[in-house]
Amino acid sequence: MKLAPVTEWFARDRPKLAVVETGITRERLGICVRKGNTALSDAIDKAQASMMADGTLPALIRQWLGKGATAPP
Repeated sequence: MKLAPVTEWFARDRPKLAVVETGITRERLGICVRKGNTALSDAIDKAQASMMADGTLPALIRQWLGKGATAPP
């Protein structure tokens, strides 16, 4: 779990608190599909490509994973 969005939310109305460091780890995330289920794998690949093309995936990554997170290549 990325903590930067949580800590920024927690500190937002507390002037004595400040987020001093973010982006100190890098996790690779994946989606598991049953071996041989090419229909589901292809559908996931197609949805991801569509979300990348229209900007939805990068926007979700920024919103939920924080400023330092980037979309997959």
